[in-house]
Amino acid sequence: MNNSIEIKMDNYAQAAMLLLSMGEEGAAMVMAHLDRNDVQHLSHKMARLSSITQQEAEAVLSRFFQRYKEQSGIARASRSYLQKTLDIALGDRVSKSLIDSIYGDEIIVLVKRLEWVDPQLLAREITHEHCQLQAVLLGLLPPESAAKILKMLPLESQDDVLVRIAQLGELDRHVVEELRQLVERCMLMAMEKSHTQVAGIKQVADILNRFEGDREQLMEMIKLHDKQMAIDVTDNMFDFIILGRQKQETLQTLLGQVPPETLSLALKGIDLELKDSLLKALPKRMSSAIETQIDALGGVPVSRASGARKEIMELAKQLMQEGEIELQLFEEQVVV
Repeated sequence: MNNSIEIKMDNYAQAAMLLLSMGEEGAAMVMAHLDRNDVQHLSHKMARLSSITQQEAEAVLSRFFQRYKEQSGIARASRSYLQKTLDIALGDRVSKSLIDSIYGDEIIVLVKRLEWVDPQLLAREITHEHCQLQAVLLGLLPPESAAKILKMLPLESQDDVLVRIAQLGELDRHVVEELRQLVERCMLMAMEKSHTQVAGIKQVADILNRFEGDREQLMEMIKLHDKQMAIDVTDNMFDFIILGRQKQETLQTLLGQVPPETLSLALKGIDLELKDSLLKALPKRMSSAIETQIDALGGVPVSRASGARKEIMELAKQLMQEGEIELQLFEEQVVV
């Protein structure tokens, strides 16, 4: 291959040449990370490459891979290596966009894996890590999760962590690698200590609450397999959704003891059929007032609405235990 040929193509033309050599799938994956302006320029260049000779094409590829070999001493996939390589292939403006996308997406995917991990477990795992790594992790997590974890860290280090979060900028590759190792360790600990049975029982309860067939028959079958499991599933079936299958007198007794503010929050955003069923159990004047209050609430956090529903179900369970109401977990069977 002739490496001495003069390359008269600009950076966009060279980038277009490289993209064409990747094939449709590879080129599409790269261009997905570029902004609209760059994609337009590259598409235009790619459409006009018919005048490029084979020698020129080979020279561009040769130059690209020659620079690749020259950088072989740098740690594999380091940011500086990728920056230099893509600068050669795409030009510094284009490569910066691609580099930022690569590293940004990588970190987002890393941290997103922790969203389902118990904050207490995360706090325990990072307590003995360097304060800077703690700051990086908390700086990338959603604020709600970060706040919970921060509260569980040693009091004397909390302010230091916050200061370091405020000072965070571009992350070096070795920090990303440390973060990767931390995430892997946390995920491993989470899998080892997860309460699979409890989560599974709650899932079964949620499925049964939404099952449109004969729930009671299914529960009887579960009892044949494991009586304790059936009891645990039943306990977990006290979900707000079951109020839609209660008798009117039961709902009247229950909802009559719920503060209007709590009831309005609980009804915000729920299934319309369930909402209508509950409002029908109220006196017309009160029902109208509740609907007005729901509209006046505007947008509310999901956590507030869920909390209100949980409060109502705790009251329902208490009233049932005291014998004031009788809750049906399953529809009453009818005789044809």
